Amino acid sequence: MLRALKNRNAQAVMGEYVVVIFLVMAVLMAMTMYFKRALQARIHDARDYMVTEVRARSAGSFNGDLYREYEPYYTNTLSNVARAIEFETRLLPSGSSGIFQKIFNEILSVSVNSETAPPRDYNLTTPTR
Repeated sequence: MLRALKNRNAQAVMGEYVVVIFLVMAVLMAMTMYFKRALQARIHDARDYMVTEVRARSAGSFNGDLYREYEPYYTNTLSNVARAIEFETRLLPSGSSGIFQKIFNEILSVSVNSETAPPRDYNLTTPTR
């Protein structure tokens, strides 16, 4: 098949380049997720190593606690949503069939109270290695 395309004097060369470029781009896009995970794992391991070393070297001379990890996603959120909808339908006389009107009156009230847990509270549930 490639010989049949080669006999056309470089007409298929552009198509082959496009296919190769698309394949390379697809492979790079698929591998991006794995590169990202590998980098995040290295950062996580480096942080854990540093915290462990500081805890070991400062044992007895440091009275506080050194927090291993803190995620801002640990929040307590209280949301209240109130909605009131009123609508009125009217048929006004006009011409042969009249004018149809529908009037909406909507009131929406949203109240959100969000509190993020401090790092010391998170660290109570974090196992120390």
